[in-house]
Amino acid sequence: MPNKHKLSGFTLIELLVVIAIIAILASILFPVFARARENARRASCMSNVRQLGLGFMQYTQDYDEKYPKVGFSATDYVTYPNGDTGYNSWILRIYPYVNSMDVFNCPSNDKKWTAATSVSPTNRVNSTVSYGANMNLLNVSDPISMAQVEKPSQTIMLADSEGATTYGIYKTWSSSRYISDRHLDGANLAFADGHAKWFRIARDSNDRTVTPKEVQGVYWYADGTQ
Repeated sequence: MPNKHKLSGFTLIELLVVIAIIAILASILFPVFARARENARRASCMSNVRQLGLGFMQYTQDYDEKYPKVGFSATDYVTYPNGDTGYNSWILRIYPYVNSMDVFNCPSNDKKWTAATSVSPTNRVNSTVSYGANMNLLNVSDPISMAQVEKPSQTIMLADSEGATTYGIYKTWSSSRYISDRHLDGANLAFADGHAKWFRIARDSNDRTVTPKEVQGVYWYADGTQ
């Protein structure tokens, strides 16, 4: 009797077609998944920025409405969250109001703040913090007061930042203190009234980030100028 059962399977051409379709679908879906992951990280970072902004506002209420200093003092030591003693800065002045090291770490940043282990200037507490404060508000010798900020809802106070010594950001780009564009070519910014918002960050011809000074309604100085 002849065998009525025929063997079935894919031909080589059919198999190659299936592989090609899977590759095409993967090339389409992987960027979508990556963008979705980054959107989640951006949202988590936005929460951090909001908490830090509120920490700034709580600090000012306790210190005659003065913003914290942005720099360090050789005689101004504090205890870090891990028990070490080191230089003070706006980061450690704000820390008691947020009470979490994780808030200082952006999930899209590969640098993480774990607190310093030495009072040496080469190992400062803020060397791995993901955010930078507006240097024009947090003066080293004489921080300005909230009352001096004419347009608090439009004045930058804090932003996603990069650099080995990220404790402050400037209006103009510099080698180690600048706004980062790690969130889908943009950054989360907190303003002097405590609210936060994402902004797209451009790059110049040298591939350096350009801070959003040209964005209408965003200011760097207490007097409301860009």
